[in-house]
Amino acid sequence: MIDRRAFLASAGATLVTGPTASLAQTTPAKKLRIVVVANRYHEADGLMAAACNQMKHNPNLSIPYNVAWPRPQTDPPTDRQKPRCLIDVLKDPSGKALSATVEIWCIDDLANTKGVSGDKITAMDLITNYTSPASAPDGVVAFGTAGYPGLASNNGCSTIGGTIYIHDAAKDVPGFPGGTWEWSGFMEKLVPSKTPASFFTSVAADQKTMEAISLEMIAPQIRPAGALQLLIDGDAVGISSVNIPSVGPGAPPPYCDIDSKAIALAKKAGATNITSVETTHGVIRSKWDKAPFIYVTAIPNRVCHFPDEASQKYAQEFPSSHNAGVALKYVMPHFASAITQ
Repeated sequence: MIDRRAFLASAGATLVTGPTASLAQTTPAKKLRIVVVANRYHEADGLMAAACNQMKHNPNLSIPYNVAWPRPQTDPPTDRQKPRCLIDVLKDPSGKALSATVEIWCIDDLANTKGVSGDKITAMDLITNYTSPASAPDGVVAFGTAGYPGLASNNGCSTIGGTIYIHDAAKDVPGFPGGTWEWSGFMEKLVPSKTPASFFTSVAADQKTMEAISLEMIAPQIRPAGALQLLIDGDAVGISSVNIPSVGPGAPPPYCDIDSKAIALAKKAGATNITSVETTHGVIRSKWDKAPFIYVTAIPNRVCHFPDEASQKYAQEFPSSHNAGVALKYVMPHFASAITQ
């Protein structure tokens, strides 16, 4: 675990200059549109805190603009037609040339979906229709919190991968049927990303980027990882369990049994490096299935330990989401560069 006093002393004394990524390998024919889609309010808030912090700014990104945050939690949501902010990816720190514009969105800002996957798909139509004429994005990032499998704690770390496994949990709880959403032809199998493998290898090999990310991470209160870091790999797999049954008021959600089953099924399908177990990354992946995709996951808890490590704990969920936001702001130039090739 990073020593807190040493970290604070280092952070207060100097500003870590953000690493630069080579953005000149290929000149894109147009400025790319990249959408970052968070699931819940609190996840997007952690991301925004990292992205909007001027003290720790990546010089390959513009200062966020057209900022519409914080947002009140209303039912139905208000101000649904715009993202939380826009951020330009710069070809060089001078800011004279742009390679992409990143839009930060949150599904909770768009609709009160109550966790229903089909309703999330419908809500994300607003993202497609944000441009005129409406258009699918050139790159997609799913952002959110998830459990990490295994006994060792990675709480506070962030993971990045591209392959998704979607498990249909509708029949996992006898007597309590779940939802009916499906991504036809892609359920219960590994779905690789269209993001070039060079993205994952270039970030993992960029020691300056990896160190900058670790230095800006803050430890959650419960069982923080021994070393706060970004875990990124081209073979990383994110599991999304969908159509989870509601077992009625007063009963705990059956996440542990469902997640354990989903992990076993993903391994049977060939997954060897599972780094994210949650509900929504795969739904976001299905929305724009032809675009290069990555997931950026905050880890506040181990799988089957949400109730005792993360449930309703601001000091656990916020640091983790913030840390994933830190990772995202540093890898975004790499992602924009990779998907222009």
